[in-house]
Amino acid sequence: MSTWVKNTVQYLLFLGIGLALLYFSFQKVNTDDLWEKISSVSISGLIGIIAIGFLAMVFRGLRWVQMMKSMGYQVTGARAISAVALSYLVNLVTPRVGEIIRCTALKRTNQVPIDKSLGTVVLERVVDLLMFLVVVISTLIISRDELSVFLSEKGPKLPELTAISISLFVITLFLFTLIIIKTRKYWGQWKLILKLKDLTAGVVQGIKSLRTVDNKALFWLYSIGIWSCYVATIAVGFTLLSGLEIVGFEQAFFVSVAAGVGFMIPVPGAWGTYHTLVSSALIILGVSGTDGMAFATLIHGSQSLMFVITGALGFVFLYFAGRK
Repeated sequence: MSTWVKNTVQYLLFLGIGLALLYFSFQKVNTDDLWEKISSVSISGLIGIIAIGFLAMVFRGLRWVQMMKSMGYQVTGARAISAVALSYLVNLVTPRVGEIIRCTALKRTNQVPIDKSLGTVVLERVVDLLMFLVVVISTLIISRDELSVFLSEKGPKLPELTAISISLFVITLFLFTLIIIKTRKYWGQWKLILKLKDLTAGVVQGIKSLRTVDNKALFWLYSIGIWSCYVATIAVGFTLLSGLEIVGFEQAFFVSVAAGVGFMIPVPGAWGTYHTLVSSALIILGVSGTDGMAFATLIHGSQSLMFVITGALGFVFLYFAGRK
């Protein structure tokens, strides 16, 4: 099977999963009530959450300028932000392709080699992963009660620990580790294992390249700013819809984790995955299904609208910048 066919099948598969999740999610709510709640949101409030999302995009672009500068390439903030905006627009349709598009854009406007700019994208992914883990840890600390209730009600029931069960676990773990070590020359050549090795090597390379970044304090300030905007978008969104009065800023971390996972799944535009995970997280917090889905639709829709507008403007700006 050719690469093009495999990529097409994979794309259609994830698109189908997203649409199915979207269908079943909306099937559980009254769409009239949902639209009434969303339409009651003030224009100023909608502009507010769009502005916060755009600020995260600006921080990401400025952070990228810093990484380009560390490699000796002078890129203006306007061009970097425009390229990032264009990548978000492309990712709404074809996940992961946006990163290649923005690197190609800088190749056209500033003659930055694509392989070097792609290296900075690897570094971005490593840092984003670290920041996401910080949000996850914050969630475990702040929302531990909600997580405990959720796990006690819907999580798997753990067996009671005894001396025999602990001994069996230790022996099983030892035998499993021994088998893995003895057979590594066989499974070490599997495609999945090789991909994991490449992924691990990329993460290690990304972490090492942090040493070459100028003004590391500013770099981390931008990184914190990006993820603070993500959490703030959720927190401010809580104040815009009726029915979400029971959740506050501290729960924004919990919902942000669900939102982050929704965007990590390679479904075009996170359609379906975002709605399902975010609304489910809010239901755990005691919000009704309709209110949870209204919130997920509002945030996802507003950010998607921002991606379309800024991405189109970014494309126009880069087009004329490349002709100079």
